[in-house]
Amino acid sequence: MSLIGKLRQAEYQGREVALQGISRAYNSLEEAQSRLRRKMRIHPRAAKPSVPVFVSVQKNDETTGSPEPIVTVNGHDLPPTKTENTEEQVA
Repeated sequence: MSLIGKLRQAEYQGREVALQGISRAYNSLEEAQSRLRRKMRIHPRAAKPSVPVFVSVQKNDETTGSPEPIVTVNGHDLPPTKTENTEEQVA
């Protein structure tokens, strides 16, 4: 094999090695990007109520009878006097 043939063979081998290295680097980059995306992915969390919920505990005596029902319209509790008017308007 002549000197020119050896140079061409070395050039070909160098080109192949370079292409393989670029291919490996490209695959590594894609894998790293995939890992980053996976880590940065936003997962939905449990929904928190926008308005805090307050619960009042009322001691129920047997002599007072049953308590008045609580009527809520659009997220706001109505007083017992407005409850009757609201029921009439709806019906």
